[in-house]
Amino acid sequence: MNQLSKKRSEAGRAGGLTTLARHGVDHFKRIGAKGARVFHLRYRLEPVYLNDFAIVKRETGEAVAFVSGKPWE
Repeated sequence: MNQLSKKRSEAGRAGGLTTLARHGVDHFKRIGAKGARVFHLRYRLEPVYLNDFAIVKRETGEAVAFVSGKPWE
């Protein structure tokens, strides 16, 4: 897994905090809700194994990832 350098991760955090100060919590709630809506329009979750779910494209039926983050082969 690629890790961001400490400098880049600190810069990202600073940018996020600046955006929060400028736009407020409601801004993040709105963009999070939009992202969730788009995700669920594009993908569905299907149970796999005993304790995981696969993220599957609705249009093609192609599985693209596991919810748990396990590597997809």
